[in-house]
Amino acid sequence: MTNAGGSTTGKFTVAEVEERSGVPASSLRQWERRYGFPKPQRAASGYRYYSEQDVLGIVRMRDLIAQGTAPSRAAAIVQVEPVVASVTRAASDLATDLGAALEAGALDRADRVLSEAFALHSVETVLFDVIRPAMVDVGELWHAGTITVAAEHLASNHVQGRLRALLRSLPSGARRHRLIVTCAPAEQHELGALMLTIALRRAGFEVMYLGAATPIEDLAAMAAEVKPAAVLISATTPESVRRLRAQKGLLRGVAPLLVFGGQGFTKRPEVAAELGGVLLGDDADEIVEELTRRLDARS
Repeated sequence: MTNAGGSTTGKFTVAEVEERSGVPASSLRQWERRYGFPKPQRAASGYRYYSEQDVLGIVRMRDLIAQGTAPSRAAAIVQVEPVVASVTRAASDLATDLGAALEAGALDRADRVLSEAFALHSVETVLFDVIRPAMVDVGELWHAGTITVAAEHLASNHVQGRLRALLRSLPSGARRHRLIVTCAPAEQHELGALMLTIALRRAGFEVMYLGAATPIEDLAAMAAEVKPAAVLISATTPESVRRLRAQKGLLRGVAPLLVFGGQGFTKRPEVAAELGGVLLGDDADEIVEELTRRLDARS
């Protein structure tokens, strides 16, 4: 079977497509039955096999639905306007293209790069090897005065919107411990916390994500209500860390395990202990692994 604009070979199983796209297998079968998309190849055994172009379209359809497009319309769009991918595209190349598109304010082009990235690589690779370096480049251009604050905000908000759509598409993750992930008071940079939330949800944790600049009083009240196994707080600036230190009494007993992250703490790791918590590093895989180990040991 040949699909316009992409690979002709159905090589991904439904489980692999679910892993790459975040779309449950049940939804893939429903889309195929109701809307005629995707159109996987069928092996003699009856198993479905999806091509790279199928995966690109599935990711695009997922995003369109999350943005409010009716599923029938989304299916029509991805079949009429297929996303073209190159099999050899490394994550670093995609990061460069994404950064260039965002810097230019070319959001449609940025969306195409992201759809291609999610189709070709794991979600974690896209988060930490495509999106993160691209956004670092955008931030550096802003610091250098090459782009305006408005341009940086446009890029950040667009990427965060895509990530929120991805987060909404993921299962609730109730197989493991309940967590709260949030940003410190006065902390407006939430991209890192949002990406970590997605990684934790995909690892099976039940994660409540509160977003940017959460008042400590409100965080403590919610924690008392939902009783999380751990609370994770991100702070990227000295001011965010200062605000946490000023209210450290409210953090006492907020959860059995209090975890801090972000550049504000990696530059001053001793502050995490001062606030009664731990710093698990800035690598998502290590954080997920260490968090799992610590919480399982407490169970």
